Amino acid sequence: MNGILGTHEAVVYFRNYRDPSHPVGYLMLAPYSECRAPEGYDRCVARTIPEIVRLQDRLREQERDAALRDNLYDEAILGQRDAAHRSELYTRMVSNSTTPYERDFIRELLKLKDERKRKRYAEALAQHNLYLHALEMDAPKNRDADSEKVSLDRVHF
Repeated sequence: MNGILGTHEAVVYFRNYRDPSHPVGYLMLAPYSECRAPEGYDRCVARTIPEIVRLQDRLREQERDAALRDNLYDEAILGQRDAAHRSELYTRMVSNSTTPYERDFIRELLKLKDERKRKRYAEALAQHNLYLHALEMDAPKNRDADSEKVSLDRVHF
């Protein structure tokens, strides 16, 4: 807190206006306060609590959208492989050479695969993957916001 009611220590971030690797309007948090904006980005500052909350909401939305795109891509690629694998398992299950034990095992395995696709599991995974570092990874109290120092005691290798 900087002492002015309704304000907070400035949060510096960058907004894309030209970088083709991200959509226009894409936001990135600055690694430290005096960091220059990368090529194609505007340097922006959120000072008041409502501005910071809006920034957090936008970053959360951005992370959620990226995770959704990744999940759709994974489903498209892995869905074909899973369908082929399911077909192979079913063919083996109905084969005359399969023992009753193997048949039961494959039947239960196919049920388990169906259960994993339920919506509640997908939502739990999405929530877990949407962890936003901006909310949880506060700088230590003794760190100068303009420094690039890294405490190796806090980094897990």
